[in-house]
Amino acid sequence: MSHGAICEPIDIDPAVLVDAHLVLQVDAAEAPERFPHFHDAVELVWFRRVRGEVTTEDGVFRLAPGVAMLIPSMRHHDFAIEAGPQGWILAHLDPSLLTLQSASPFHRGAMPCLVARFDGIGRTRMEGLFDWLLERSAQGGEAREAVISLTRLIVLEIWQNATAPDRDAELGEGRLDRLRPALDLVAKDPSAPISLDAAAAACRLSTPYFSRRFKFVFEMNFSDYVRAYRLRLAAQRLLASGARISEIAFDLGFVSPAHFTAVFQKRFGSTPRDYRARRRTPAPSLSGPQA
Repeated sequence: MSHGAICEPIDIDPAVLVDAHLVLQVDAAEAPERFPHFHDAVELVWFRRVRGEVTTEDGVFRLAPGVAMLIPSMRHHDFAIEAGPQGWILAHLDPSLLTLQSASPFHRGAMPCLVARFDGIGRTRMEGLFDWLLERSAQGGEAREAVISLTRLIVLEIWQNATAPDRDAELGEGRLDRLRPALDLVAKDPSAPISLDAAAAACRLSTPYFSRRFKFVFEMNFSDYVRAYRLRLAAQRLLASGARISEIAFDLGFVSPAHFTAVFQKRFGSTPRDYRARRRTPAPSLSGPQA
């Protein structure tokens, strides 16, 4: 690993919005290598059998059987799992699933990393919800609405039962605090032409230092991050709306429909028209649970 934290690319099918897996670690003599990272996807984890801890921007939490964790989009985290047999269910969510009204605790940017510990009936309930999520997410687009409903129920359970961290965290160069204003600019208006100078100014950094730090943390240039962010939104809109392709292109700041088609095809392997025709399914409301 070249430095303390990386932006791990995670592709989630916009037609499904949730990707869940069962992770098993055999009885290894050595603990797995630590992996400090962050990503655009929201992460849900259900720990069935585990020993270790997770360091986040919001503190350090001990891990044990019956622990559920929610890591919002772009939050630094680092799992330190001990040697021996371990098992957990890992789900990555498209961040649009947690985009709710500004007054909600689930509003983008307002939620910290959350950890909840369950026992007794609560643990049995969460085990069942995660098992069901794992099963239904494997069915693809046909189970989309059921998967989204399950995901939101799990998120609400974690939020309502969240506990304080076991201790404060000490994070190094990989943390995102100094760069978050630039990320917020992109999220607030993805179509806006945000220059490197403007992004650096939002972070109160010089342009050369901002550029170097952004590349160090994200392992991509700021302009590449903006393009990737816009393309993910474009894929969602192709599936969730009947808007014309040219309208989506201009609304997200691409210079022309032809340019949009070219970069979209390079990213997703098909033209926007073919992508919509092959993968579009009826899109549920993204209103989410209310606290």
